Amino acid sequence: MRGRILQYNGTDGTGTIAAENQQYKFDIGMWKSPTAPTIGKTVEIVVHDSMLSAVTIVPDDVLIREKTAELGGKLSTLVSGIGKSAGTPGGSTSSPNASGGAAVMSGAPGVNLGANPIVQRYGTLTLGAYAVYLIGTLVFNAISITFLGASQGKPLYEIADLMSQIGGGGGVKFMLIVAYASIAVPFVWKDRRAWLALCLPLLAVLGAIWSGVHAINSAAGGFGGGAGGGPGVGDLFSLGFGFYVSLAAGLVLAWCGFQRFTRNA
Repeated sequence: MRGRILQYNGTDGTGTIAAENQQYKFDIGMWKSPTAPTIGKTVEIVVHDSMLSAVTIVPDDVLIREKTAELGGKLSTLVSGIGKSAGTPGGSTSSPNASGGAAVMSGAPGVNLGANPIVQRYGTLTLGAYAVYLIGTLVFNAISITFLGASQGKPLYEIADLMSQIGGGGGVKFMLIVAYASIAVPFVWKDRRAWLALCLPLLAVLGAIWSGVHAINSAAGGFGGGAGGGPGVGDLFSLGFGFYVSLAAGLVLAWCGFQRFTRNA
């Protein structure tokens, strides 16, 4: 079973792990990895009679591979649809892209991606921005937090998931899930207002970052941060590459959606 380290005290070697909406206490005697426990790390735990018996850290490279596989699953519908259109007879095709570009297709014989209904409905710019948005929120670190000299960075979705486990970010996680699903709205609802759903990814990024910074700021206040010469919130966190990628992709999606809305598509 997978979990995350919520708290760890290096002095006495005890800590807390959240897994499947439960919290488990552990001590260093259960730790089976060569590196020391770190807050926020993903771990594999063994539970017997509701008690932990072993804790092993999940390496970052394993998490990246799993996240990449998850991303591939989220894009499988789009990819399979495009793959089916590759067998459509016909030469090269170039059709106007309603989201601001041209759906320029390969000139190779037998390849006509422009005939695919998904590409026709959205356009390559919108689909590309959505793919970048998924990568930005699921793979790249959005916020890096420095605590007691150690820095930890997490993608936006993982931060929201961690916050929801400790009771502070269920709404953030829900916003991101809705943002991921928003791409399907214009496809199933043939109304120009449906394109405004593409503004949700941008709103989700801004809302998630605001909630995350607010939570960090509250935690800093609890430690006396920013007062009496203590570290302020700006000293505890920094925005990562994932935030800027997600923000840029969200802006493009919002622009594409607004353009389609105003064109009464």
